[in-house]
Amino acid sequence: MKRKRLIIDITVITLMFFLFIIWHQNSMKEKAMVFSNNIAHNKVYLITTDKEYQYWDIVNKGASDMATLVGIKYVWDAPDERNAMKQIEIINKAVETGADAILIAADDPRLISGAVEDAKARGVKIIYVDSPAYEEAITTLATDNYEAGVRAAETLLSIFESRGIEGGSVGIISLPQKANVELRERGFRNTMASDPRFQVLDSTIVPSGTPEDAKTATIELMETNDELVAIFGTNEGASEGLGYANKEKQNQYIAIGFDETTAMMKLLRNGSLDAIVVQNPYTMGYLGMAQAIAAILGKNTGPEYLNTGVKVMTIQ
Repeated sequence: MKRKRLIIDITVITLMFFLFIIWHQNSMKEKAMVFSNNIAHNKVYLITTDKEYQYWDIVNKGASDMATLVGIKYVWDAPDERNAMKQIEIINKAVETGADAILIAADDPRLISGAVEDAKARGVKIIYVDSPAYEEAITTLATDNYEAGVRAAETLLSIFESRGIEGGSVGIISLPQKANVELRERGFRNTMASDPRFQVLDSTIVPSGTPEDAKTATIELMETNDELVAIFGTNEGASEGLGYANKEKQNQYIAIGFDETTAMMKLLRNGSLDAIVVQNPYTMGYLGMAQAIAAILGKNTGPEYLNTGVKVMTIQ
């Protein structure tokens, strides 16, 4: 038996960001003492959609590392579960407690835009990470989610070709009315449409987004579609549930997940997931904090949008 080997297909932009982080960290270390004198009294918040997913822990790690490096006060806050109204309350509270800048991952881009506008009117610098609201910010650091969906579909079509699979149905496990996952799904569907041998089914929506509910929904999808050959999970919770369901079904389906977690890496290694499309949450947090610091100091913050890229992880 051939020894399994982990293959990481790293995009050029990911490599560029990795090299930039190394350079930026060395540069920032040299300037940390100067920055500390200027910004030790300032405070930056990271406000994510929730604290449920490991993904946000990694964004927090990036932001925290940069904040520690330069000596600025830093707070991570978010609803325990996704709730746009609670996120608005947290944004308002951050403004009231003296935030100089806020890194925001918007739960509902329309609903929170008013709170963002109010924060800007109070002089707070706004940086979006992962998911922007409609209100303008200084910059946005995020994945090109449409392109991420394209990469998921390209990976699946490549697996079909390598295994000699010539037709069948493809399912999608997703979340309700979330802009990021809708873009991933659109990119996935448009790319799959290039091969008419495969029919992409209507999405199976998991309102709670939890792995447990996603697993239940995925098993039902598997048991009610005789032509099903593959499934794409559009986010962390959906993908973990997909992997657990496939494991229960003896890994008989091709499963493409989204986002890297400890649990999903185990599912990848045991064959319950065949590939994972991975974002760069650490980069979002790290460079997002750097942008916030530059904005506070009145320095150039660079482009209005930074695509932080994706990579595809598979086991062969």
